[in-house]
Amino acid sequence: MKTLYLDMDGVIADFEKRYHELFNQTPVEGRNQKEFGKNWPIFVQGDNFASLDKWPGADELLEFVESIRKNYNVNVEILSSSGGHRFHNEVSDQKTRWLKKHGITYKTNFVPGRVHKAKYATPDSVLIDDTPDVIENFNNAGGIGILHQDLGKTFQRLESLIKNSLNT
Repeated sequence: MKTLYLDMDGVIADFEKRYHELFNQTPVEGRNQKEFGKNWPIFVQGDNFASLDKWPGADELLEFVESIRKNYNVNVEILSSSGGHRFHNEVSDQKTRWLKKHGITYKTNFVPGRVHKAKYATPDSVLIDDTPDVIENFNNAGGIGILHQDLGKTFQRLESLIKNSLNT
């Protein structure tokens, strides 16, 4: 593993909680009910990405990732979607401010839609992301995706990858 990419929303930042507070539904429910497209501009124009809470377990994950960076000389970067071209600059700016506020100084890569994350896949790159299709696309493009739904399982998968890379 040479590069470890961290997604933001659903991994270190709690987009879901704020979306629910504002619209009384999860983002998935909004997409299913075709409400998401109507709510998205309101969410972005309210500067919400800049003030999200941390995702539960984010501090532990960041601490673990930092130990990997230091102990195994792994490059750590943020790889996050802005949700599309329309608000790419605004969302990227808000996410940059969020990272700065929380003292997260890794290089940032903001893409205008989650499908673009697969372009970062290489045989020695790992992506931690909470979205199944993003992980599938990253894996299909030749990278190693870790579906982040349980902190303990994410830690186990990272430890396994480190162990395997030390044995090769």
